[in-house]
Amino acid sequence: MDFRTIRCVLHLLTISSLLCSLSRAESSGSVFFVDDQCRRYIRSPSQDDVAQSHSISLLEVGAAVSVLLGVVPPATLSAAGSAKLNEVLVPDPFNRPRAVFMMEVPGAEGLLGDMFSGALRNKIVGPEKAQIQLPGEEVSVIYLDEGLADPTAKEIGDFASWLGGSYAIDSSAVMNGELTLPLPSGASVNFHMSKKADREFIKSLLALFHNSRSAIEMHEALSKNNHRPAELMMGCFAGIKVLVLYFVLLC
Repeated sequence: MDFRTIRCVLHLLTISSLLCSLSRAESSGSVFFVDDQCRRYIRSPSQDDVAQSHSISLLEVGAAVSVLLGVVPPATLSAAGSAKLNEVLVPDPFNRPRAVFMMEVPGAEGLLGDMFSGALRNKIVGPEKAQIQLPGEEVSVIYLDEGLADPTAKEIGDFASWLGGSYAIDSSAVMNGELTLPLPSGASVNFHMSKKADREFIKSLLALFHNSRSAIEMHEALSKNNHRPAELMMGCFAGIKVLVLYFVLLC
């Protein structure tokens, strides 16, 4: 299972990077709408969209997710908010994925921009909270935040192999080994499991991997039903923020 497979299976990947300033308790950040490779549900960003930073509120983000699930957006959405949805979504009410993967990634500002350079990006503004309409049993909600117990050496090693890396076990303790993962540049990065920040990051990454795989398996099972419900898979990956805070404290 690679990232391309995940994107095609889930139809739509919406990564919401709702970032908090390390020096102030203010909300800021961006939301990336990453479309399916097989069908279009999100408007393709123009050259102006890439060059400029358009804004969107959390209320409008929630409304966009509702519409993608095939659900009517909240009644509190203003006319300006409806116009914003028209800028984000393909204007076809009969062409909705009914499956959304929504991930909050605190601390990733500057990292996701390069990874999703071709995605539609909007800057988060305003104090509103996201409101996603979930009309009872018509929507299946899967949470990806379930934590895992300390992984075994085999689980870490299997995960490293899946990413093309390796895990050197320390005979003194399972959680004292060194995990090496390759980077797109051809270089590699090492994580020392004896270090708290590295260990918490890898545990968070393993939990996300495990929970996402379970969500995909559930998606495949639901897709076989004649009356398949809409699916919302949502969670928060805090591993990057843990590393950022750790290095800020060191400085």
